[in-house]
Amino acid sequence: MHGNLGIAIERQSVQIAHLGIDIARGAFEPQLGLSADHGTADSPSVTLQQGGAGWIVTTTSEDWTLSLSQRLETGTKLELDFQNGRSRSTAGTTVEPLNDRSTASVTVSQPLLRGFSPDLVVPRIDVLRAEIASERERAQLAVAAADVVERTEDAYWDVVQALYRYDLQQRSRQRAEDQLALTHRQIDAGLLSPSDLIAAESTLAQRKLQLLQAEQDIEQTSDRLRRVLNLPRDQWSRPILPTEPPRFVPETSRAEDMLEVAIKHRPELAQLDLDLRAQALSVRKADNDKLPQIDVGVTAQLVGQDASYPGALDQLGRADAPGYSVFLNMTWTPLGRATSAAALAERARQRIAALTRDQAVQDVWLAVRDAVRAQKSAALQVTAAAQFRELATRNLEAEQRKFLSGTSSNFVVAQRQEELASAQLAELTAVLGYKKATAALLRATGRLLEERHIEIEVRPRP
Repeated sequence: MHGNLGIAIERQSVQIAHLGIDIARGAFEPQLGLSADHGTADSPSVTLQQGGAGWIVTTTSEDWTLSLSQRLETGTKLELDFQNGRSRSTAGTTVEPLNDRSTASVTVSQPLLRGFSPDLVVPRIDVLRAEIASERERAQLAVAAADVVERTEDAYWDVVQALYRYDLQQRSRQRAEDQLALTHRQIDAGLLSPSDLIAAESTLAQRKLQLLQAEQDIEQTSDRLRRVLNLPRDQWSRPILPTEPPRFVPETSRAEDMLEVAIKHRPELAQLDLDLRAQALSVRKADNDKLPQIDVGVTAQLVGQDASYPGALDQLGRADAPGYSVFLNMTWTPLGRATSAAALAERARQRIAALTRDQAVQDVWLAVRDAVRAQKSAALQVTAAAQFRELATRNLEAEQRKFLSGTSSNFVVAQRQEELASAQLAELTAVLGYKKATAALLRATGRLLEERHIEIEVRPRP
């Protein structure tokens, strides 16, 4: 689980989705602004007060503004502005040739319809969407983890089966060698003709070939397990030795009960539930966009002006020139065709999301029924394979007694040996098939990680 590359990729996706929450919350962070400008202009006077005909008025201005703004989760916008300006003019209408002017203002504005809702869902909708997206990625990580667990277990049992098949082939080869030695003694004793030696040697050659094929199968299945585990390449030459033998513990399950469990635990259904929540937010936002934009607010300000900057600040501090204003802004699209169409489209997407979930429940129901049926069938196959192996063992023992008494042949003994090896392998295959079917049922019901004591924990990186 720690080394699998697919899990590593999903972990990064979870981190990205979690960081999306901080990105969305950035809309409510305070913003600091600073601006400055300098300008100079010469122009002829247009009045006698400015200087009369032919007089050139020179005006120089220097302004800088410091602002602080923040949007609250209620949709309220706060703005604090500190404006400073210095102007120099040769016009006769100026109060002083040099004037410094400072203005401090506070503005509070609040949307009433569009962009606002009493439960604060609409002004916080981007954050809520980001939180849903983060939960969805965590569910996707659970999906990927369950897939890795199932593939790992399947690959593990494939290695067990390959090793067991190799052991069976070794024993089959040993039995063929013993049978060949026995045939030599029988020929030397005059009980068999030399032609019977061909059948025994042919059987031994076949067993050696099967042993080589079983050895190759071990390498192939081990490599598949190494890939799932993402082992370093310098460890791929080390053999894999399974430590948990397959055990058959029969279980009974009802498809109806398993469906209820799957609806509660399947991460895929949890994802679709999150999609429904996200789509409900989109419908809510589309309905809100149909409303007029009405903002109310108030602005309070203090102004200070003097021939020097300290004097302007002193007048500002004394609040000699206060002022305030109340405003109402309204924007409305009477026809509202675009917003109405957008709301209808979002509702259609919401219906699609609901139908998609219903379809997924049907798919889960089918998967659960298939998994329950497969587990039940695998259990029956284990019982039948055990009986087949017991009978094959008895048949071989009886045939060997017949051979010793001269009433059988090497060919028939080899057949019974092959039947026993096939029966032993079939029994193991049935047990492993049951193990895989049980894991598939756990995954179909969403309980595979829980049963394997695996918890999904993602620590946000700083």
